[in-house]
Amino acid sequence: MDASATWRAGLFVAASAAFAAPAAAGQTTIDLTYDTTMDMVRPMAYPGIKVHHALTVTLSQDNQVSETHNREANGQADTFAHEAALGGGDPQSYAPVWHVVSAGELVRTQNEVQSTRTITVKLTSPTTCSVEMKDELKPGFSDYAFLRISQHTLGYFVNYRIVNPSCAIH
Repeated sequence: MDASATWRAGLFVAASAAFAAPAAAGQTTIDLTYDTTMDMVRPMAYPGIKVHHALTVTLSQDNQVSETHNREANGQADTFAHEAALGGGDPQSYAPVWHVVSAGELVRTQNEVQSTRTITVKLTSPTTCSVEMKDELKPGFSDYAFLRISQHTLGYFVNYRIVNPSCAIH
């Protein structure tokens, strides 16, 4: 059994133990939440921005992974959705790529304009998981460039931090 199948099998066992319906449907859902804090420096100065992120990731038996990423800050919100084959996609594009690292570890990589975001999900028991997240600046950059929720144009940020990450399997 390849690493992808082994990881999904572990999640399906976990799901079937706690949630009979998702396992019977042949899929596993992982809910990831976290907050980010940062200071915008361009196109205008705006310190102390706090954004809440919620990712719902669904793994299916046919090696498909879909995700919905909701962001909310100061009463404004947006949503992004993406679906691809597990391990599929172009790692150089801006679309997220999910791949299996080992029998209990799934990694999401997403290239941003000036940084790379990596999310690592680890199966910690048949029904629980942990999550580690990091954003690393690409060489030559000193600030992060992200789409602003309000206008979907790029903003440039410093003092960027990820806080309160959580992971749940359903």
